[in-house]
Amino acid sequence: MRIAVLLAVFVATSCPAATYYVRNDGDDGARGTSDAAAWATLSRVKRQSFATGDVVLFHEGDRWQGRLAVDWSGSASATATVGAYYVENGKAIRGFRGQRPIIEGAGRYPTGGIYDGLIIVNTRDRVRIENLEVRDSGGRGIVFARSHYGEVVDVVVNGTYVDGIHFLSSDHGTVERSLVTHAGLVFPRDGRLHPWGGAITFVDSDFGHVVETTVAETYGEGINTNHGSKGTLIESNRVFAARAVGIYADAAPDTTIRRNIVVGTANSEFWRGSASVGPGIALNNEEYHYRPGSRTLTTGIQSTDAKIEGNLVAYTASGVALWGALEETSHDNLIVSNNTLIDNRWQISGLTKAAAGGLLVDNVLLSLSDGTGDVDSSNLSGITARNNYFSQGDPGGELSHPGNRYDGVVLSKMSGWRTIDSIDDVTWEDFASIVGSAPVDSANDEPK
Repeated sequence: MRIAVLLAVFVATSCPAATYYVRNDGDDGARGTSDAAAWATLSRVKRQSFATGDVVLFHEGDRWQGRLAVDWSGSASATATVGAYYVENGKAIRGFRGQRPIIEGAGRYPTGGIYDGLIIVNTRDRVRIENLEVRDSGGRGIVFARSHYGEVVDVVVNGTYVDGIHFLSSDHGTVERSLVTHAGLVFPRDGRLHPWGGAITFVDSDFGHVVETTVAETYGEGINTNHGSKGTLIESNRVFAARAVGIYADAAPDTTIRRNIVVGTANSEFWRGSASVGPGIALNNEEYHYRPGSRTLTTGIQSTDAKIEGNLVAYTASGVALWGALEETSHDNLIVSNNTLIDNRWQISGLTKAAAGGLLVDNVLLSLSDGTGDVDSSNLSGITARNNYFSQGDPGGELSHPGNRYDGVVLSKMSGWRTIDSIDDVTWEDFASIVGSAPVDSANDEPK
């Protein structure tokens, strides 16, 4: 009898995950397990009791209005998935050929208010959202709350009152090959002072990844890791016209910001100041992380051990900015290397902030337009600087080094940085050095 029970448990736990289909001309009374028997509405999806690893696919080009809660989990071998499908030769195929299916909010608040999402995953692990467009939310776009190993892949999020994609206490979250645009609409919509949302945000969420993703024309931060999020990797992304900050790490230890393009815009709608968007890349420890009335951190969390490497930043308030609300702020063990910073108001600012054990090495600081400068101070506080290119000559002080260069760098694009009005106006090749000027990484044809 015990053997029979064990066999029954094995069969129950090894059943393959089911796939369900939804299309506008479907039938909520159907089984939902094929295109021919597809459901029609989000309400029908909501009523279903899904099993671990089940997949729900929406027909390409179709549109639904409302909120979708993913209330089932995946496993290491069967990820729970919400995505798209198309039909070819009578066969339903996962993915899309033309237009993604759309989940839209029509600009109204989701059920839970402005901090709710049109797609929400709450306390469900290993959930993947793919191949959808999420648009016009009066709150957030996609939310993972206390849900680990969440994935957002090949998704468009367009028009959210606050964050586009938000991870809260959700470790190992990934955003890959996606587009987030027009996030943080709270700022221009009513003109009132609100906490703006980031296009992509990690809050108290460790080991998040954002890779090969585009953020464009957003009113808050572009990519933001904060509130103790550790080990975030932000790599090979494009950030264009992010009003507040392009890439922002606030009280986020061990953040790696690598091989990203961050560019401002000539469109003053997205300017944070009088002439440009905010900083391209900024590290901070905001004051709310400290005890009220005290200079003591509520936790031991600060933006230490950050690596800012191989990024290309142009036409922002500061290519790399080191911030800190209080004198106790520290960015220990910071590495800023191999970045090309061009025609920002300051190529690097805030070097006087404490950064014991830090390195500033092999960067190109190129100030071209009137009113731009290489650095805002030649004093350092714990950082060692060497072998950098300063376009305005030796800045003196602790930035002087016999390995520095002060002339001869010529890039493929040496003008027009302050007339950019589209992310597609800028490519890696624009930052590449012309032969005979600065060293070039021959493997990638990018500035070293």
